[in-house]
Amino acid sequence: MIQNPTEVMSPPRAPQARSESAAEDVAYRPELPRSPVALFSARHKWLVLATSLLVVLGGVGLLGTLGITTQHVNEQLVGDSAVAMEIMDGADFGDAPTEFVIVTDPAGALDPGRAQALGAELVATYQDTPGVTSVGEPFPGVDGSLVLPLEFAADADGAALEVDGSLEATSDLADQHPDLTVGQFGQTSLDQEMNETVGEDFERAELFAIPATLIILLLAFGAVLAAGVPLLIGLGSVAVALGLTAVISTWVPVDQNSQAIVLLIGLAVGVDYALLIVRRAREERHAGASVLDSIGIAGATAGRAVTISGLTVVIAMSGMLVAGGMFTSLGLGAMFVVAVAVAAAIFVLPAVLALLGDRIEALRLPFTRRREARRGTDRSLWGRLAGAVTRRPATALLVVGGAMVALAMPALGMKTAIGGVETLPQDLAGVQAYQQFHTAVPAEGDALQVVVSAPAEAADEVEAALLGAADRAEGIELVSDAADQVDQSVDGTVTVWNIGVEVSSSDERLSAVVEDVRGEVLPQLRADLSDVPGAEVHLGGQAVVTDLTSWMDDRLPWVVGLVLTLSLVVMLLSFGSPSLALATVGLNLLSVGAAYGVLSLVFGGTWAEGLLGFTSTGAVASWIPMMLFVLLFGLSMDYHIFVTSRVREAFDGGHSAREAIRYGVARSAGVVTAAAAVMVGVFSIFGTLSMLEMKQLGVGLAVAVLVDATVVRGVLLPAVLALLGKRAHTGPAWLPKLHH
Repeated sequence: MIQNPTEVMSPPRAPQARSESAAEDVAYRPELPRSPVALFSARHKWLVLATSLLVVLGGVGLLGTLGITTQHVNEQLVGDSAVAMEIMDGADFGDAPTEFVIVTDPAGALDPGRAQALGAELVATYQDTPGVTSVGEPFPGVDGSLVLPLEFAADADGAALEVDGSLEATSDLADQHPDLTVGQFGQTSLDQEMNETVGEDFERAELFAIPATLIILLLAFGAVLAAGVPLLIGLGSVAVALGLTAVISTWVPVDQNSQAIVLLIGLAVGVDYALLIVRRAREERHAGASVLDSIGIAGATAGRAVTISGLTVVIAMSGMLVAGGMFTSLGLGAMFVVAVAVAAAIFVLPAVLALLGDRIEALRLPFTRRREARRGTDRSLWGRLAGAVTRRPATALLVVGGAMVALAMPALGMKTAIGGVETLPQDLAGVQAYQQFHTAVPAEGDALQVVVSAPAEAADEVEAALLGAADRAEGIELVSDAADQVDQSVDGTVTVWNIGVEVSSSDERLSAVVEDVRGEVLPQLRADLSDVPGAEVHLGGQAVVTDLTSWMDDRLPWVVGLVLTLSLVVMLLSFGSPSLALATVGLNLLSVGAAYGVLSLVFGGTWAEGLLGFTSTGAVASWIPMMLFVLLFGLSMDYHIFVTSRVREAFDGGHSAREAIRYGVARSAGVVTAAAAVMVGVFSIFGTLSMLEMKQLGVGLAVAVLVDATVVRGVLLPAVLALLGKRAHTGPAWLPKLHH
């Protein structure tokens, strides 16, 4: 038993130059457990490494061969609007893919004479443009602009086969008429431009994420090989997880954001888990353990913390399976990569450490030796801070906890929405053209779509009923225009009527408009068509936004409840203390609340637009709160479990409850800071992407991890543990002793 805490906190010594056989003759800290799994991997390193290499190559091969099949956007919809969109998708309207060329005079409406000349010029320009099969008649927009519809040959998915020629012609026209704004808008051209932008974004993210992670690891370890090992584990975990995702997507198509989530979480978590174990192994080796002993001890201590943490993260991610819908595939991808990262850290990493041995210290940076000597002692910043907090725990908890609560307060006013074109980068040519088109033809821009399915012989009656409801629809506040014609399928069984609205999909007022249309227009239409057998009336278009947002908001409490309950059980069984388990849940909720507050502050207003390069919609993407909750609740457990494990280790080794806190924080806070720096670095890169949703996710995660790893684990956790005293390490006799 260790009686003098200062002996434990002595500076790490250089590795002892002795052979493995000699080391095994002298027992090194026999009170510390050794992991049989880590020792097996270390002793059979070539078998483990060869198998791991085959698994990684298999993952890369599966990804390259199968690819990742993504969901069609309509597969993610819910409610009445999902039925409307399904009916529309199943109907053949005989329409070729259409793009619109819009010419606007910034000074006002086009002069009639000039508009006529421009119309003739536009028709002549696009008549022989490659890909264009038909040029429609130019027509004036409500704002005095000129609109020209173009039809294209369709591919197997119904999109325009080739729009590059028309886009080039549109660009030439803009150059020829510098006093006018000439744009081209259509789903195909917008999708093409967005795919190129997103592709460039992720290439840039991958380009910067790996070097940034390596630099942080170099600063943390001070040696090139030691820094490279966690990065290698992280990249391997991502490769395997993407391969598994590719296989699953052949049966269950995944959300289009799944690949980004796997990369984001996999790189951060894979590097973090490996970093925690490598640092513990090096610490024990510096203290005199043999290479094999250091690997076994690291596996039984840091490896155990990683296993518990990974289990908690996977449990948190499983909350998304309960939510269902689009969250199922996002949750599966995140669960895969976390599970793979844990397996790599537990099974593969010991083999890598055994292969490298003391060579892991090779290519050491000279300026890090003095810092290594201070690490884990009372002289370190974290050691001094822990000492100060444990002397005044109540004061620290009230002051810092109060600040965290204040930071979380803006979350009470958080607005969520499923963003549309307004959430895309506003400097894209397609987005700017859309704004032109929406102003020129409001009923064809942000519109609600009344969809009627009825027998073909009732097509005329359905059309008359829809057009007859125009006055009622236009009387609703924020309805801009009701179309004076309908679109009918070739067989006459499906009719669609557009109702233009003055608000975007991110505007919180949209839900009121949808509710009014459903409450005033649809009941009257159903009454008018009551004599038509089998007639169905549904509302689609922008109504999908309110239906999906409402569905996500309804699912969030259930997900939160499940994650909190399961996390409480895991902590209870892992550490055997009800008080500690409840404190863990409370601190994690505080971290999540602070992240929500920061999101509301940054993206709910306009003050940060120039700083982060976005155009505020006043709302956070509807899927972000649930995703952030499960990710942050799971990831924050990494640091909490690692710090708490070191505190528990000191307490079991003979320290008093308060001394154990100082010891545990001093020995673990440095590696927690390094691990958090990796996560913050990776997440921050995603905060620079063009897509507003990815920017919100990246900023939210980066800020939350930074606060969690510093303020919460450096101040609040020590304060709570000091107030709990021995209760943080003991529990009732009836509790299963799985934590042993």
